Amino acid sequence: MKIGIVSDIHGNIHALKAVEEALNRQGVEEVWSLGDTIGYGAFPSECVSWVRENCSKAVLGNHELAALGFVEPEELNDVAAKAVRWSRERLSREDIAYLRSLPLHDTAYGCRLVHDTPAAPGSMEYILDKGSAYRALLSLKEKVCLFGHTHIPVAYRLLGSAVDKLSLPIVLIRGGRYLINPGSVGQPRDRDPRASFGVLDLEENAFYLHRIEYNVKEAARAILNAGLPEFLAARLLLGV
Repeated sequence: MKIGIVSDIHGNIHALKAVEEALNRQGVEEVWSLGDTIGYGAFPSECVSWVRENCSKAVLGNHELAALGFVEPEELNDVAAKAVRWSRERLSREDIAYLRSLPLHDTAYGCRLVHDTPAAPGSMEYILDKGSAYRALLSLKEKVCLFGHTHIPVAYRLLGSAVDKLSLPIVLIRGGRYLINPGSVGQPRDRDPRASFGVLDLEENAFYLHRIEYNVKEAARAILNAGLPEFLAARLLLGV
């Protein structure tokens, strides 16, 4: 069974549609979303609708928490706060109701899904190095935790007492516990502007990373036309 893993779509419908086509080519049977469907990009409602219609599992990200009033937008940086307020005004009642129904974390097939960290879901903490990965892995009961938030694809493995940072793709070996980040669909930050997503293959016990070209210039133009901060358009072109 193949499961598509998407995260940090951030209102970028252009990237999301390209990823949708790639997921179909991969023959995935389910799609899971790791949160931050809204914020930054110009199409928050369209992206929420896509997740609602296509994802069998989804969790809340910090941008949804801010839009729903669970955290103040001011707890984000200034640009993110402006984008959250703009996005919130464009969500339908159906969008809001759906987002309110989502959990902070979930489990399926021996995997935990969370946006930030399994150690403290909803805390907005980042897993950025082996130290923060070690703390997260110690809290993990499942073999695999799929997370987002950093916009950078990466994997960490705890085997015995040692944590290793791994490059994707990876094979999930017996006895290991894993943190896996599929990167960002809508706002990659690893200096590669291509949309990023993952495929978890339960039969092969493996996780594969995929990068997809899309019309980045059109997505950036939509951000500018919406009156959102110019920085949000510029960073799409650079993948930062």
